Amino acid sequence: MPLSILIADDHQLVRKGLQMVVKEVLGFNVTVEFAEAGREVIEKVTARDFDMLITDLNMPETNELALIPDILRIRPKLKILVVTMKPDKVFAARFFREGALGYVNKNEPDQVLAEAIHVVSQGRRYISRSQSEIFSNALIGNVANTPFDKLSKREFEVALLLLKGYGALEVANALSISASTASSFRCRVFDKLEIKNLLELNHLAQMYQIGADFEGES
Repeated sequence: MPLSILIADDHQLVRKGLQMVVKEVLGFNVTVEFAEAGREVIEKVTARDFDMLITDLNMPETNELALIPDILRIRPKLKILVVTMKPDKVFAARFFREGALGYVNKNEPDQVLAEAIHVVSQGRRYISRSQSEIFSNALIGNVANTPFDKLSKREFEVALLLLKGYGALEVANALSISASTASSFRCRVFDKLEIKNLLELNHLAQMYQIGADFEGES
């Protein structure tokens, strides 16, 4: 029975490009479906048991940090490969912890993507050479790769929403928490990152290519 793959990205050219690589790596008899938004991904994995999901993180109707846990609650055995512009140093370890088997930056050469698709399709974890260096440096040095590593998952979610221009009430609505709790998380984010305001948060995010990522994938 041919493998079934779900490819999720909000850019048609990217979806078609990923489909070409998938068929070259896994065979032209694989069946491929597409999704353009986080909600559509959830709907499709609920309706059908795919062998593998290849997904971006920055799509409409998507809480990027909740997407993988939400999917794996529905399909615990689904093999997930993240393909995104988000920088490895900030995001890769977080998504491995959430259950992704692979994380590939869109700037990587085609052979890295092809190798990741092959490895993840077999149910094995794929860690690129650059990621191995990042993880080993952090382990050996016992230090965070970036200041954002100091943040808990919820604090990081709040930081990402603040970078998108959300106010306290919008953060509260997006995360289903109270406005006072959202404000408390904002204070914790600023304390842990050792910054005083949103301008400094944006500057820090740009240093680690987080702010540029939001602009690039809008």
